[in-house]
Amino acid sequence: MREGLVISLRYGVYVVKVDDQYISCSQRGTLKKEKRSPVVGDKVLVNLEENVIENVEERKNILKRPSIANLDQMFIVFSLKEPEFSYHLAFKYLTYANKYHIKTILILTKSDKDISISETKEIVNIFNKLNIDTYVVSNKTKDGLDRLAPLFKGKISCLVGQSGVGKSSLLNAIDSSFNRGEGEYSVSLGRGKHETKETILLPYQNGYIADTPGFSSLDLELYKEDLAKYFPGFTSLYEDCYFNDCLHISEKHCRVKEEIEKGNIPQIAYQEYLKLSMEAVPYIKRYEV
Repeated sequence: MREGLVISLRYGVYVVKVDDQYISCSQRGTLKKEKRSPVVGDKVLVNLEENVIENVEERKNILKRPSIANLDQMFIVFSLKEPEFSYHLAFKYLTYANKYHIKTILILTKSDKDISISETKEIVNIFNKLNIDTYVVSNKTKDGLDRLAPLFKGKISCLVGQSGVGKSSLLNAIDSSFNRGEGEYSVSLGRGKHETKETILLPYQNGYIADTPGFSSLDLELYKEDLAKYFPGFTSLYEDCYFNDCLHISEKHCRVKEEIEKGNIPQIAYQEYLKLSMEAVPYIKRYEV
């Protein structure tokens, strides 16, 4: 039995890196029966005689969308144009990552497009105020990539975002040897076209970068309680609210609303929080028949 790292999964076939070899494996049936199936990023024990994964080692974390484990950090990728940047989606993705206690970095691509510099600065300032590191890059001109590339060193990182924002293009701009297929943005459809079909770990600077399929924000399961606790800028304040189930809307003695009134949390962030909270359901809904 040897330890390996799951690099990719497609049609039930796992590619596992064992030492310097890449081995195609299946999983032992008991793992699937016990609902312990491996995912990309898992450290596993492999039976090399049968090319079968026998066991999954303890995980640091695991995400449902994209299906990946043991992340050190998540890079949430948005384009400034085509598709247009969306605060609504950005805050939803950031809350989702916070829920799983994964460090997040925001990347804004397509800075080479015809975009207002002041508008871009405003976006960056809003997220910096919430202690979210934000980088503006162009995959086409490679502007800004020199600051971004070193952040991947020695880490298991994941790129997530909508289709068409330039995740695969970003990887190719960082290292042309990745040769990832690049999707396109459809003006008529108003959204990107899927190109990446699977989650795959790509080796880079003694670590790995995961390229993932684009997916809709509707796939991110968030409940009102998640938003109240994990929305950017709220987590450190949540336990200081007078009510331990405070949703930061109509409750009195709300620490979050106090910080908003002081200007320490941007108004646009709170406006998006209210929209997301209206869309979400409380936990109790999951148990109703």
